[in-house]
Amino acid sequence: MNRTHRWKPDPYWLLLTALTFFALTPLLAPGYFYSAHDGRHSVFFVAMFDEAIRDGALWPIWAMHHNQGYGFPTFLLQAPLAFYVAQGFLLLGLGVTTAVKCAWAAAFLLSAWGMYGLVRRWVLTWPRQEASPLNTGEAARQASQAGFIAGLLYVFAPYHLLDIYVRAALAETMLIGWLPWVFWAFDRLIGEGLRPGWQTRLAVAALTYALLIFTHAFAIMAATPLLMAFILFRLWVQWRCDGALANRRWRTMTAQFIVAGAAGAAGLTAAAIYVLPLLLEGPLLSQEDWVSDTYVYSRHFVHWGQFFSPFWGYGYSDDPTGANDGMGFQLGVLLAILALASLYLLIARMGRTRSLPIFLLATTGALLWMMTPGAAWVWQTLSFLEVLQFPWRLLTLVIFVLSALGGLTMWPLLSWSSSRQRNEAGVLVMAATIVFASAGYARPASLEPVEPWREDGRAVFQFERQHPDMLGYTKFVQERFTETPLTPQYADALAQGAAPFDPDRLERLGILSGEGAVTAVYSRGQRFGGEVAMQTPGVVQIRLFAFPGWQVRLDGQSVDYRVSPPHGVMEIDVPAGVHRIDVEMGQTPVRTAGAVVSGLTLVGLFGLIFIGRRTTS
Repeated sequence: MNRTHRWKPDPYWLLLTALTFFALTPLLAPGYFYSAHDGRHSVFFVAMFDEAIRDGALWPIWAMHHNQGYGFPTFLLQAPLAFYVAQGFLLLGLGVTTAVKCAWAAAFLLSAWGMYGLVRRWVLTWPRQEASPLNTGEAARQASQAGFIAGLLYVFAPYHLLDIYVRAALAETMLIGWLPWVFWAFDRLIGEGLRPGWQTRLAVAALTYALLIFTHAFAIMAATPLLMAFILFRLWVQWRCDGALANRRWRTMTAQFIVAGAAGAAGLTAAAIYVLPLLLEGPLLSQEDWVSDTYVYSRHFVHWGQFFSPFWGYGYSDDPTGANDGMGFQLGVLLAILALASLYLLIARMGRTRSLPIFLLATTGALLWMMTPGAAWVWQTLSFLEVLQFPWRLLTLVIFVLSALGGLTMWPLLSWSSSRQRNEAGVLVMAATIVFASAGYARPASLEPVEPWREDGRAVFQFERQHPDMLGYTKFVQERFTETPLTPQYADALAQGAAPFDPDRLERLGILSGEGAVTAVYSRGQRFGGEVAMQTPGVVQIRLFAFPGWQVRLDGQSVDYRVSPPHGVMEIDVPAGVHRIDVEMGQTPVRTAGAVVSGLTLVGLFGLIFIGRRTTS
């Protein structure tokens, strides 16, 4: 008799999933935390991204409503993965704010599942070299318990909750969610070596790294060095545990180094569609806007005591000389206690597995130090680090490392008891402690009603009117401003409150010289246009920032535009008569090259997956 095998989900995975929703309960309440640091950004970025997608831009660049209507290449800078996740929910018919809430939930679930899988793999395989991990009996149960605890620690880490309910940093939270998956993929690639199917493992590692880059630009600057350090460490562990003769060992290690390096390089080239324009067109934007005033990194160092302070606030990192910031930077009491416990276990219990917790502890120490004033000389020496803006952003990596370490620490602690019932009771007690220790942090300062104007261009206008210092500029801007000819139109639309916002009413064309009038206009996510009736030849201003990619057509024929001083918008010459002007954000050689490189890389990676599956079938 043939018996069909049915997949049974791990009960610890199910419990982890259920408990993760305790961190997300405020998302179920009506309203949204618009008053959080980036609470409004997380919504109106998604709204403008959706406008561009629905306008036919599958890879958006331009956000039309920034800078009082002059727009900005926001999505050249902002990594797109979180926006695409939210877009998926929008296409299901959800509202913008609801879609953002669902994206938060998706990021948290990804973080829980990824950390669970990573630590479970480490417990089962470290430092074993078998082709497949142990997956039976007591070893599998202990691995699930360790992964379960690590996942809970990660989900309920205070900085993780701060990222959503205090900072409302959607892209950074998506990075936290995806980070464990990348380490899992590279650990599997190196740990299983060149056994059959290595092509698939290489491709999966490359794809997960590409998606990490798509979560946040921070991944390039900070998460990538951590990943590289882990890869080198993992290769060293593999080399040390290889019992082969020296010559064979070096050949094997060289091959694995090449494979891991190829995965990293392929991940980077797969992300070229984002990375190349960011590196080559990003400098056309005013860089000082990102590294001056409140964004100067030296104003945001963390003092050692803040890592262990229970303070929780909804303010800002606004004390440039001391530790009296309006927001907290605590590690969390349980993460700190488990880190200390791991020091004891390194001596007493872990034996050959010491290398991994030592690496995690050393990494934690280095990251914490990099956030303190004592590391100021490093930030000054490596000047490119200033674009990170806030040294405390490295807490993103610290909670990842400490949560994994916490799971590994709980593994030997729980195995001390020979009674399975006591062991499972200990796991449940620890889980309850983790949840209740951070329960008070899983809430926003306030919830505000979801009004129509908060989900369209009026929200951008309102934010910039309240924070004129947050306007962004290009290198073509000669004179900074806080208002534009479109400001009164946005103000009128905002005053109407619940009435639908009609972007077609925005007067994006203006007569600079000559006699004439604008007779019709339309405005979409990545294009706009209208008609002008000119009694005499003249110059028409196009009220959008000049930037590579704009394609201007006059009566269907491409024409060149000039930069219109002093605000860096565009202008064209128009002859007498009635003429139609159409403007659309298109491709540039850099963007095309990035798309081609990404496309070819993806084809190659999926080809490797096909080859790898055939070799193992």
